[in-house]
Amino acid sequence: MKTISVKEAAEAWKITERRVAMLCSRGRIPGAKKLGKGWRIPGDAEKPSDLRVKNRTDQKLNPALPRPMPIGISDYRLASTQYYYVDKTMMIKDFLDERPMVSLFTRPRRFGKT
Repeated sequence: MKTISVKEAAEAWKITERRVAMLCSRGRIPGAKKLGKGWRIPGDAEKPSDLRVKNRTDQKLNPALPRPMPIGISDYRLASTQYYYVDKTMMIKDFLDERPMVSLFTRPRRFGKT
């Protein structure tokens, strides 16, 4: 069976060599074998489908899909509509009733302190 290198696969599939190597290491390309530091890919292997999400329109169409955490997202509208967002304003009452000795309040960058 003829095999091709990561570079040849990247040129044929029009993606980067790094992406091809990552697909090989995750087992997404059937029959790919690691030889030394490089990968050998079967010549008849097809490009795997891209499972990465390019835009969040699928979230709007199907709200049952799991949403990602808004880590590093500083836009409130974006964080509350397209990411997993929990409004904890009702916890203020519980906090005031308990009055703990030490408290830690975390918040995303640029969300404000008010």
